Amino acid sequence: VHDYLVDCHILPQDKFVGACGGDLLDQSHLNELVEMMVKGHEVNKKSKSVRKLKVGAALFFREHVVSIIKIPLGNGACYFDLIDSLPSKSVGGMASRTRCKDRQSLETLLRWYASSKFSDSQCDFIDANKWDDGTCDFDPRVFQSFVWTETQ
Repeated sequence: VHDYLVDCHILPQDKFVGACGGDLLDQSHLNELVEMMVKGHEVNKKSKSVRKLKVGAALFFREHVVSIIKIPLGNGACYFDLIDSLPSKSVGGMASRTRCKDRQSLETLLRWYASSKFSDSQCDFIDANKWDDGTCDFDPRVFQSFVWTETQ
């Protein structure tokens, strides 16, 4: 999807922040995504923070894609919206947009979102197996995310 949007000049390559992935329930893996959303650059890069710029991410999880958008506020704080275009019974068969007013709320929402997608057999697998990068293709916790920002 991203290659197509870059090729069509809808997402310019200079706005690409980075990609991350791993176990969505693991705090260190989740932290990498959230840090990129907050700061607008990869955690291990020494770039100037762009906290006042909009940042967006595509989160690939459980054969579905949701969007996360950072909305900067004038006072230096920001909101995060998780947008799921797939109709859900929990919201009357409609798409949903959930607003988080701080980082902790976003992390909690992402953990809840991940947990809500697991079947009973997947929960049994998670309970019985530690995360292993070598077998992540078969692990229900695996996610991948691509992050983009406005140009400074």
